[in-house]
Amino acid sequence: MRHSLLLFLAIIGIACAGGNRAGAITVVAASDDQQSQSPATTIQSFTPVDGADLMARLEAAQSRAGGHQTPYWSAYTFDVRPGVAVDPNIRDFNGAMNTMGDTTVFIGTNSAGVTVETRNLAIFLLRDPSSKQITRMEVYNLERKREYSGYPVYWLGRANNEESLNYLRAIAAATPLDMLSERAVLGIALHDDARVGGMLKNFVTSSPNQRIRSTSVYWLGQVGGEQTFLASLVRNDSEDKKIRTSAARAIGRSRDRGTVATLQGLYESMKDPEIRRSVISAVGDSVDEQPAFAFLLNVAKTDAEPEARRTAVRELGHFEREDTAEELLKIYQNDANVEVKRAAFTRGNEEPARANEARRDRAERCESGVAEDGDSRDERAW
Repeated sequence: MRHSLLLFLAIIGIACAGGNRAGAITVVAASDDQQSQSPATTIQSFTPVDGADLMARLEAAQSRAGGHQTPYWSAYTFDVRPGVAVDPNIRDFNGAMNTMGDTTVFIGTNSAGVTVETRNLAIFLLRDPSSKQITRMEVYNLERKREYSGYPVYWLGRANNEESLNYLRAIAAATPLDMLSERAVLGIALHDDARVGGMLKNFVTSSPNQRIRSTSVYWLGQVGGEQTFLASLVRNDSEDKKIRTSAARAIGRSRDRGTVATLQGLYESMKDPEIRRSVISAVGDSVDEQPAFAFLLNVAKTDAEPEARRTAVRELGHFEREDTAEELLKIYQNDANVEVKRAAFTRGNEEPARANEARRDRAERCESGVAEDGDSRDERAW
């Protein structure tokens, strides 16, 4: 299934196509215009800081910055999870986009069907010079120009997974009701490490912050292999409904096999109408187009609840298939509920228009020799 969104923001345009050591180390970064740059090109010099481990380097950075009265960044790289991109330098994109602060994460492919990835990322921690406390955290793509608000950056090099994950987990635990803790959870989720899933599940089960829990649920879908845990959240009648619906959508967005079958089982066992509708919507997110389409079509035609049928009809309208308009017409003709009819009529009229526009675009690109564009969906899952 493909969803379209024009991303005209500055971050991306969719087009047709030991001890302390003085000195400086060059890494890719600088200027908030966020122009792209080759990793090998000098953009901005950070001040390097040495130390036996991450904590030693953090302390060394604090010592180096002690004589100044301006905020300062400490930054380090880490092992990045494959299949995700932060502020990638691309001009067309198919998939989902999520934004938290200055960090925009893309999960999907470019117009050629190649997974978009950015492996040159770093954790940036901004500290107050008086309190020495962290006031802001971002995950930045080092291949994008930035000025980092004009503050100095102390470069800590690469942190190994264990020390980085432990450090970020401590930040999340120390400020459980603060935005900083949410950024720490995002940083954890972006690590390529087998321990990430367990840490995220621990946040879900123990954190008092619902946003942290929701963020963790979303990323459990992306980590993969957690359908059983996520399904248990959906089934839990004592769980917060927002977490239950987030868990359903996380299953739908997962790249694991059998997501539609898992969601169908949940749909058949759930009694709560709101949760059932969230499961229906989650099927619409699945990359398994054929079983997803078949499931939604069956719900749209047979579910006893009109709102469930209307939800299914809305999801069917996102499918770019030759038989979509025909099936929606049948639903319009046969369903007695006015709201379901209205949804089928609206989606049925939109689908041929999209199909005709897509055919015209493809013809124009063939004539001009330009590759077909992708599209994207802005998923405000966090």
